[in-house]
This record gives sequence, C-alpha cells and structure tokens, in this order.
Amino acid sequence: MDLFNPQHMNKKLNSYFWFIFLPAHIFLIVSIMKITIDLSSILVLLLFWTLISGYGIGVAFHRLLSHNSFKTWPIIETVISYFGCLAIQGSPIFWVNIHRGYHHPYSDTAKDIQSPIHGKLWSYFLWSVQVNYRDLKYNSVFRLMRKKDQLFLHNYYFPIIWITWITVYAISPQIFYIVVIAQIISLHLEFMVSLFCHSKGGYRNFDTKDNSVNYYLFGLLCWGIGYHNNHHARPQSYDFGYKRFEFDPATVLVHLIKKGDDASL
Repeated sequence: MDLFNPQHMNKKLNSYFWFIFLPAHIFLIVSIMKITIDLSSILVLLLFWTLISGYGIGVAFHRLLSHNSFKTWPIIETVISYFGCLAIQGSPIFWVNIHRGYHHPYSDTAKDIQSPIHGKLWSYFLWSVQVNYRDLKYNSVFRLMRKKDQLFLHNYYFPIIWITWITVYAISPQIFYIVVIAQIISLHLEFMVSLFCHSKGGYRNFDTKDNSVNYYLFGLLCWGIGYHNNHHARPQSYDFGYKRFEFDPATVLVHLIKKGDDASL
C-alpha cells in the first residue's frame, strides 16, 4: 500500500487541521475585520512576511535544513527555524522530511504526496490536513533529529504556535492580526507553488524527469521557489534563479547570514 496515494489515505482530518489550520483561518477572518490598515501596518506585515516566509521557509526549512546549501551559526539556525515554525507548515523536521523523503526523490510519482497527479485540491492543501503524521518514515532527517533544538521545535510544535499567538495578542492585538495575515499568505503561496509549479504552464530551463516548471511571479513572491524547474535540476544551489532575469530574493537573505564561502551557487 502506498502511504501517499490519496485512495489509500485516511480521509479523517488530522490534528494539524484542528489545532493549527482551522484556528489560523478563523483568526484570519477576525483579523481582516479588525485590523487597522495604514502605512505602519503594511510595513510590519512585510517585515513578518519576510521573517516567516523568507527566512523561515525559504532560507531555513528549504535551503539550509533540506538541502544544506550553505552554512550558518547554530544560534541563527535555531532562530530562523523558529520563524519557519510560525509559517504554520509544520515543524522543521516534518517539513524537511516531506521535502527530502517524499517530494524530491519521487517527484510527480505516486509516492510524491504533494503532486497534482493525485488531484488539484489534494496537491493544493488536502494532503496537509489528511496525512497521518504518525505513519511517516523519518529516514531522511536523522541529522536533524540528533539536534536538541530541532527536536524541541518538532515535539512541541503545537504549543509553540499557540504560545506565540497568545503572547503576541497580549502584547498587541494589531500585531497579532498582522502576524496571522502574514502566516496565511505564506501558507497559501506555498500551496500554490506545489500545485502550479508541477502542472502544465510556466516554462522550463532544464529537462528534468518530473513535471516541474518555473513561474517568474511565484519566483519573486515565494522567495525563489517559483523557479521550481531550476531548483529540481540544481537542488544544492541556494540561488534558485538560473537565467539573468530570474532574480531570487532569498539569495539576499542568505548572504546576510551565511558562514564563510562554502555556499553553493
């Protein structure tokens, strides 16, 4: 039985849906109704979106922890891994395991949990709210599981998110509304990449064995991951752009924190 064939999946909604996904979208509705929109709120939104989506997912989860594309100091790795947790896409260990263990090695095959070959809604978000996390094999993340900080972020992921939500709201409801909006933007942009960048359309610079394509707009909005075909052809490079016009904004963030000159281009 293939764990990630939707026909074989448990159709019950998982704990992530009930404790993170659903509350976050309820908070989004409240945030849209109550937020005060002005220049300062827009700037704060851009700041949190950069920390959560840019540093958290694009740099920490994807380039650093999944592909080891560059090196940084341990304290910075821990901090930006926490930012990645705030993107409400799972713990670093979970995210990296899905990416390295089930997406890249089996891209657009039956074992690729995120592939549109299983259906568009499944690829967009249903996989994330129906997969049974206890059934996952974590063979691809032994290195991370030996790190105490990463284990902590994994084992206490739900409390970390809720403690952060409650703390931020207690400090400032307006900042809480902004954080929630940044989280939902990050989440759904990542969902869009999973769907559109493995479907018909876009363009390809490399003849890879999967269906990966590049979208310039997603490349800019999603911190380079929209250059998806480039990434699947050159997964060890932290610069997902390939042609001169393909600017990868995450490279700017990487250069601010990378250690030495050992990063892959």
